[in-house]
Amino acid sequence: MPDDEPRAWPPAAGWWVNIPDQIGRGVLSLRGARCSASWDALRGALGDPDSILCLGNGPSSEADAVHGVRFDRLFRVNWIWSDRTRHVSPDLVFTADLDPPSIRPTPAICFPTRRDANRVLASYVARNIPLPPEYLVFPELPSEAIVKTWSHRPTNGAIMVAAAVQLHPKRLAIAGIDLYLHPDGKYPGYRDEPNTYDPIHDRDVDLAFIMAALRRFKGEVEILSPQLRSTLEARAGLA
Repeated sequence: MPDDEPRAWPPAAGWWVNIPDQIGRGVLSLRGARCSASWDALRGALGDPDSILCLGNGPSSEADAVHGVRFDRLFRVNWIWSDRTRHVSPDLVFTADLDPPSIRPTPAICFPTRRDANRVLASYVARNIPLPPEYLVFPELPSEAIVKTWSHRPTNGAIMVAAAVQLHPKRLAIAGIDLYLHPDGKYPGYRDEPNTYDPIHDRDVDLAFIMAALRRFKGEVEILSPQLRSTLEARAGLA
């Protein structure tokens, strides 16, 4: 993640920001990368899923209970899961990383800002990496999550949950979002990684963001991360 990224999210917009953004959007369109203009369009592109499995990269993403979850569409975060053996064919990936997609065809990608979309997809073009057929920039689609400005950027995992809610599935399963509190470390198989948030993120912001999204969800929710489930339950009890 670039060191100069603002912590506040979404970033302030204005004509001085939108001019280069519109140019970037146009160039990417000419290259065949279609930007989803609405949640309905994205839902249609994903085949109107009734059940979505949202997987972060925490150790609970590989729990036995997750292996048995049935779903229509799989959402994942970044590309670190590509060297694992489970759930490695996602339909939508949430990222701001320059790492190349690890599977073909490239799945749809969701970015946390337009700047990230332009930067990452332009790097794909420069490296002759196939662009995704569909991409979206979360703050560009209407959502109650972006009505306010958050003091820190929500993690891609938190944005993933909010995006899944916007698609109105009947069922949502969530795992691998362990709030960097899992005793087995940050990622399965990566015990040497510091088990903590990057400076641009914040646990309290992530929790508030996820709670705000789930409060608007009308379907069934199954949270398979013990750390996330217990923390959300504790926060809800204090509300």
